[in-house]
Amino acid sequence: MAGRPPHARGRSVSAHDEETSPAGTDVAIHGQALSKSYGSGRRAVRAVSDVSLKVRTSEFLAIIGPSGCGKTTLLRMIAGLETPTDGTITCCGGPPARLAREHRIGMAFQDPALLPWASLRRNVEFVYRAAGRRPDRERVDEILDLVGLRSLAHLRPHEASGGMRQRVALARALVMEPSLLLLDEPFGALDAITRRRLNRELERVWTVVRPTTVLITHAVDEAVMLADRVVVMSGRPSTIVREITVPMARPRPEVPDESFRHAVQECIEALDA
Repeated sequence: MAGRPPHARGRSVSAHDEETSPAGTDVAIHGQALSKSYGSGRRAVRAVSDVSLKVRTSEFLAIIGPSGCGKTTLLRMIAGLETPTDGTITCCGGPPARLAREHRIGMAFQDPALLPWASLRRNVEFVYRAAGRRPDRERVDEILDLVGLRSLAHLRPHEASGGMRQRVALARALVMEPSLLLLDEPFGALDAITRRRLNRELERVWTVVRPTTVLITHAVDEAVMLADRVVVMSGRPSTIVREITVPMARPRPEVPDESFRHAVQECIEALDA
């Protein structure tokens, strides 16, 4: 993802900002006593149980937990794609569905789900068309530049590597300048070398645009490297068992230091408890 980062719209970004700016004090996501069950009666399955969390504006939160514990269910409630069985959730002061209608939520998944017949540029522009808007070509150029794909935007998905396709998915999630960026294992299908490189690039991109971000991942080191705070969830029915603040400045060190190793160990101990 080489390329000259464009300026974040609405504010200037200095090198000092990129290294030291903390998350805001305003609460962007507020979930209270969230529970989600599927089915009814004896066959009811509770996926999430009594989860309460707050995510501050411009905070990067990672959620880790055992496979099938309800992490994606929680993310879908934040996105307005699932309705809680119990509890309430607000995003930027209103219901998640409102943000979704206003196209203020960007999402990326393990499967980039690109249109195979369209160029990489057209795949990014498709977000505007799906919203009934004319593509902002200047903004598309900016975001393609940010993820290092502007010179390759004419390619079609089958001509691009797995890492390039995930960059397109990230560009598509960010192009309309969302208030919330929700990432569900976006690099989970990539090889370890590509995944590590894209983690570094995601941090660089995020540092420029700084949307409030929630990342679902199974990789503890990925969570610690990217996030300001890590939420550890239990097995099903899932609840929060620990919240771990990552005490490292940005950009994160290339070589893991003692604070990184300590945060990783805290996460592992919480998962094993």
